[in-house]
Amino acid sequence: MMWTRLLSLMIAVLIVAGCSSGAGSGAFDGKAVEGEEAGGSEAAAVQEPVKLKFSIWGNDAQKAMVEGLVDEYEQLHPGIEVEIMTIPFADYQQKLSIMLASRTAPDAGWLAERMIPQLLESGQLVDIAAEVKEDPGYNYADIYPSTLDIFKREDRLYGIPFSTPPVLIYYNKDLFLEKGLKTPTELYKEGKWNYEEFLKAARSLTDSQQGIYGVKLVRDWNNWSDALLPLFWSHGAELFDSSATAFALNSPAGREALQLYSDMMFKDKVHPLPGDELTFDSGRIGMYTDRYSYTSKARAVTDFEWDIAPMPADVKGTGTSLGYAGVSVFETRHPAEAAEFLKFITSAEAMSVTAQYFVPSRKSVLESDVFLRAASKPSPESIQLAVLDQIADARIAPGHKNWQQIDTKIQRLLDGLYTQSSTVDGLLGQMELEVNPLMK
Repeated sequence: MMWTRLLSLMIAVLIVAGCSSGAGSGAFDGKAVEGEEAGGSEAAAVQEPVKLKFSIWGNDAQKAMVEGLVDEYEQLHPGIEVEIMTIPFADYQQKLSIMLASRTAPDAGWLAERMIPQLLESGQLVDIAAEVKEDPGYNYADIYPSTLDIFKREDRLYGIPFSTPPVLIYYNKDLFLEKGLKTPTELYKEGKWNYEEFLKAARSLTDSQQGIYGVKLVRDWNNWSDALLPLFWSHGAELFDSSATAFALNSPAGREALQLYSDMMFKDKVHPLPGDELTFDSGRIGMYTDRYSYTSKARAVTDFEWDIAPMPADVKGTGTSLGYAGVSVFETRHPAEAAEFLKFITSAEAMSVTAQYFVPSRKSVLESDVFLRAASKPSPESIQLAVLDQIADARIAPGHKNWQQIDTKIQRLLDGLYTQSSTVDGLLGQMELEVNPLMK
């Protein structure tokens, strides 16, 4: 009897052990036994966390803000780890294209408007329509519908915008005061803020002996479009035709605008020369054009007072370009987890945090004091004037599936202007000749 009981007990133990070691796989194998020996079935059941990569561009302050949001997300989702990849904006599209081709791409990341057509055409973005529309907690209806158009293809959706900032003027108030000049804000309120007044101010502010320039349109010498599109548009020039199948800048308006840019550098000498990395925060630039996100650096300035104003106007208005940045999920190993992270990073709560640097696409954030009072500078009045009041008439930069090639081509040809080896007429003719084949 005792032998029978002992035999029954041994069989029961073996059955339990077999069930435990084969959990999840339906099989008993050596690895499971090793797991048992290392710490028991409970340790063997522990899963490795899902590791996501999230790509961004931007400065240290913006990265630190994103890191704070990622820390919060990881606390809410213990099984997820998110690694931030920072790529300089000038190199972003090219490096992302290489990573996508080599299957080393991030799981999700920021995209600017000019990058989106190429990635949609190549089928490298994940449709997130169901995830964001069917989750009542996400509040998809809170996002301005017009900001979603660039990501839509019929009933599919490939991203969510988190920033739609107009380009604007940052100006050194102390320099204007020293010269006894009316500020751009004052001139705008009087209805006199145009390129004529802009150039007058630039000439008055420039002091070659002190190394002070009246204006700088360029943040990155490799990013010509941000600097020049407002200038082109305000003068009535277009980069592409209405169907985006032909280069259109080789026109009287295009020549006038590009000649003005050239004259600022080489004739009037109110603009730093090509390659000069002099920055607005040095205190030696009177007026500087950039997106609202530049406030992340400007707020660190303590040596002088600064403010923001709308772009100057010409025959076709201010020509204000609307920056655009969204979050997309890429075709990688973890699309479901990446989509969940996208919902978090584009939620109203997250945009209330990012509103200190970015113009949010959610109504609940943009139309509240959260955005106007997200930081001590600029003042709510200046933000209303230079940002919110300009959005309605601002334009998103034109996109094209071959933008990366077109961008590189135009940047290379602009070297002829920067070295003064080509006239404006000759340069635009060459651009038309070389860019048109890329438009087809």
